[in-house]
Amino acid sequence: MGKQSPLRIAFGSIFFMSICFFLYNFEAIGTALKFSRYQDVEDPVDIYTSTSSTSISIAPLPTSTSTSISIEPETKPTPTSDKKKTKSAAASASKTETASSSKTETVAPSKTQTTSASKAKTGAENAPTINPEDLDVEQIEADFPNGYKNPRGGWFVPLPQSNEMDLLQLLTTEQRELLPSLGAQARLSQKQSEKINSFYGIDREGGWQGHIEGLDDDGLAPLTKWAQAYVYDHQHPESCEGKKFYILQEKATWYGLGAAVRVIFRELELAISAGRILVLDPENPPGGHLLSHDCDRHRGRNASIECVLEDITSCAAYATPENSVREIRDIPGGNKFVPPVPAVAMITYMKETGLAPTGAYLRYWWHSQMYAYVFRPNQQTLARMVEMRMNKTLHTAVDTGVKGKDGKAKELHTVPFPLPPSTISMHIRHGDKAIEGRLISTRDYIVAAERFVLRNPIAYRKRAFVTTEDPGAIEEIKRTTGINPVGTAFSNRNWYWSYSNIPRVDGSPFQNLWLSANRTDAMIHHIMQLWMAIECDAFVGNRNSNWNKMIDSIRCTLMDKCRAPYLDAGYVGDWLHFP
Repeated sequence: MGKQSPLRIAFGSIFFMSICFFLYNFEAIGTALKFSRYQDVEDPVDIYTSTSSTSISIAPLPTSTSTSISIEPETKPTPTSDKKKTKSAAASASKTETASSSKTETVAPSKTQTTSASKAKTGAENAPTINPEDLDVEQIEADFPNGYKNPRGGWFVPLPQSNEMDLLQLLTTEQRELLPSLGAQARLSQKQSEKINSFYGIDREGGWQGHIEGLDDDGLAPLTKWAQAYVYDHQHPESCEGKKFYILQEKATWYGLGAAVRVIFRELELAISAGRILVLDPENPPGGHLLSHDCDRHRGRNASIECVLEDITSCAAYATPENSVREIRDIPGGNKFVPPVPAVAMITYMKETGLAPTGAYLRYWWHSQMYAYVFRPNQQTLARMVEMRMNKTLHTAVDTGVKGKDGKAKELHTVPFPLPPSTISMHIRHGDKAIEGRLISTRDYIVAAERFVLRNPIAYRKRAFVTTEDPGAIEEIKRTTGINPVGTAFSNRNWYWSYSNIPRVDGSPFQNLWLSANRTDAMIHHIMQLWMAIECDAFVGNRNSNWNKMIDSIRCTLMDKCRAPYLDAGYVGDWLHFP
């Protein structure tokens, strides 16, 4: 190797030191050149580093038109002994709904609102410092991603353009011809479409048992096909001669549909454990209070839940006072436990995987199977549901990024059947749920969805189908483009909402049914809402609600979507003590 000249060595050394200096001051240089990861936000510093009087417009809260949040400066670190109290208070504050049209909220320095006392002026040395232990990671990432100290916060990698018209000009004719076939891949596959058609009874041969057999085992709850056949065979034996019966009459006229179905299947559990077939009392059948009084007159029956659902048994005519009982008390644990055969079946299944099921899981799995057996719309109901589903005027879509002349999100009657892939189901349960002590705000449901989409940008979009009894929730979603202020953190910037145009009142199930002159038709509207929710590929709800539990159960039993994500906007343990 030849000897290097001193001049070349000197230049090489200077170049090497320049590279080292650049890397060492990487962030400061980026800040000086005004490179920012938040180029879509007018003033990113105002969002994440603010003075004590800064107002931030994030997203409308449940009943307010605008909300300003005054963030107090951090004066001293929160003592370790007080962390749990601080987090609890912040969590409680995030759940509170405002009732006024405009409200100012003062938030103590904790979780996502902890900031420095003064605005950062230049570079990383003046950036606010936050103790990571004071942060709720889930909340900070959902509401303010990158809202804490980022060691590379001042550097920004330019994003590619997504303007279709500009990009099309760069393509050749041959390349443009490929686009239609590529766009078609965004639609549901033929196999998925056929399953959803069968779910609605479209082009389906046979009944519900045949539909279930045609589903993929991998997408069903464990042992679903066996469990559904087990219950069906119990209620529909080859011969009804010599059988014993349990006659069930209406027990709770104040219950809505979800709770009424739950009452029926809990009594069915007792009947199975006692070796009896469950029959609905022909004189006072369950669920009749939810429907028009003449709904089953064509069959010579009183109104019952069997007006809209499949008959619970084929042996009702064989029940007599001599072979029937109206109460079962001799079953250990009553209707709070799983009958022996399905219980042992699931324990055996889990044992094969090397695991032992908890009692909570055992019961939740079995109750999902019971929901699936009882909550099967009959052929007449399915036919009416299809009419409603295909009626374009009954459904509305809103792209919050497209504004009308009034400045509000423009409404479009473009809700396809089936719903597009990656659509998120969001059931917002308000109304009389407040009687039980707490409601989940509309904003919390949206935050739960955004947390998920933020973590899964390749597969999921900010697109949701919303069901609710609360008209205020519908108005709020129409105003909400997003909770996260950084729109480019998602696969699409603004929320695309869809919902059905049905009468709503923020009250009890009965108040909603009474909005219609025909309660049977109103009930079918609501069942169709649940079926549309099952068309989706991810689910946001709160299992403290019977309707949400039905969505969770039906997707795992009457459709093979059990591996799709379910995101609970409430307390994570709401399913544990499901009665």
